[in-house]
Amino acid sequence: MRPNTLILILVAISAVVGIYLMSDPQQSERLSQMYRDAAITGEAREYVLFALAIGVGGFILYLTMTRR
Repeated sequence: MRPNTLILILVAISAVVGIYLMSDPQQSERLSQMYRDAAITGEAREYVLFALAIGVGGFILYLTMTRR
């Protein structure tokens, strides 16, 4: 099976499952609550964004310095 076909099948399955889960109001409410509980807020969010910025900057610097 070609990789493109496999990716299309996985996307289609994900879409069907997503439509099914969002059609049930109680399941949709539970998913929304889970997303709110899992969200990073306040000071922790700032630390995560700062760490990501340092990581991306370091990666760009690495690519700049190692390019010949």
